[in-house]
Amino acid sequence: MNSNETSSPASPASVGSKTLARFSDTDSLFVKVEAPVPESKTPVIPLVRFQQLEQEIRHAPAVAEPYEELAKIYLQSERWTDARRVLDAGIKNCPEHEPIVRMHEDLQLTLATQLLDSAKKECAQAPSEKTRYDLEQAEVNLLNERIRVCKDRFARHPDQTEILITLGIALRQSKRFDEAVDVLRTASKDLMHRSRASLQMGMCYQAMGKPLDALSQFRRASLFRSPPPDVKVAVTALELASKLAEEAGLIDSAIYYLTELAKRDPREAVKIEREIERLKPLLPVPPASA
Repeated sequence: MNSNETSSPASPASVGSKTLARFSDTDSLFVKVEAPVPESKTPVIPLVRFQQLEQEIRHAPAVAEPYEELAKIYLQSERWTDARRVLDAGIKNCPEHEPIVRMHEDLQLTLATQLLDSAKKECAQAPSEKTRYDLEQAEVNLLNERIRVCKDRFARHPDQTEILITLGIALRQSKRFDEAVDVLRTASKDLMHRSRASLQMGMCYQAMGKPLDALSQFRRASLFRSPPPDVKVAVTALELASKLAEEAGLIDSAIYYLTELAKRDPREAVKIEREIERLKPLLPVPPASA
């Protein structure tokens, strides 16, 4: 997964805490907008089929199917310029045909991702003020494309709540935290997505400097009973909660979150137990009885 965050390190003040930076990109845990990346090269298509489809489009520009078939061929062949030409024409002449709309959106995301990959390589090979600026612009461009696609797709399919998770992540990564929280709060009304939405809301609140709100959301993300959260979501929420509670001086809460973490991540139980033992001396000493 390519990180969409800016490459310069963020200060605790701008991100919320050093801990949050470790989890600045958790897209791999969530539903993402799919891009048309073929698993393997397709067989060579006879030239006559290209010609037939191009001719069909010229003679009947309002018919959607030739655009769809020809665009698929170009996408599978990674002929991005031809694919964009066909899909641009398809969108213009058949704007209500959902398969063409989705392919057009996915292509825009693919091209933005390619630009980001190219900018990363260029910055790594020849670091300079210009290449770092180009990288930041490519990251912003990809985030903006994801936000646009998610908003458009959800407007067409308001029943697909998982799109809001992707939108919330992109808004958070764009540091549009208030917008992200509003979107994620809507997503959290869906029982199947509320844990993921709560985790992302917690990350937003932490970045906004609201640790208590963040802790509340991390707790919700990890402890929902029905349906239970995905293990990766719960583990991430508990790790963030334990570190944030420690930073806030809530040592008893930090120990509680670590104890819960050990239940969900038994492979790390020994390491987690060491963390608990480290924190125990920091617990406030109860007043001596008279």
